[in-house]
Amino acid sequence: MFKISAKVLIVPGILLLIAGGTSFALSNFSDGAKTDYENAVLATAGDVHAGRVLFNANCSACHGTEANGWIGPNLHSVKARKSDVAIIRQIDSGLTPPMPKFELNERQMADILSYLKSI
Repeated sequence: MFKISAKVLIVPGILLLIAGGTSFALSNFSDGAKTDYENAVLATAGDVHAGRVLFNANCSACHGTEANGWIGPNLHSVKARKSDVAIIRQIDSGLTPPMPKFELNERQMADILSYLKSI
């Protein structure tokens, strides 16, 4: 019987599958079909100031008070690297350790997204 062994390595924003000496990189945050939650976030006008308050309370321990990075990456110009949907999925998923999963309501996520897009 033929046995296939594969290893999966998850790095920020990328899922790397290694099978038989060949690797395949797949973005685990492609935009694809949006969920109802994502559509609701995108339809909500976020508040930059409220987003900064939420960021400082929940994200600054890893990303720094000015989002310059520390344990987590520098988030300045994140909008140039990730779509709004990809940012929402990154925050909501907790799939890139050590980042935890955040369960924010639509308003809170819209506020965080507005703040991140402002820096």
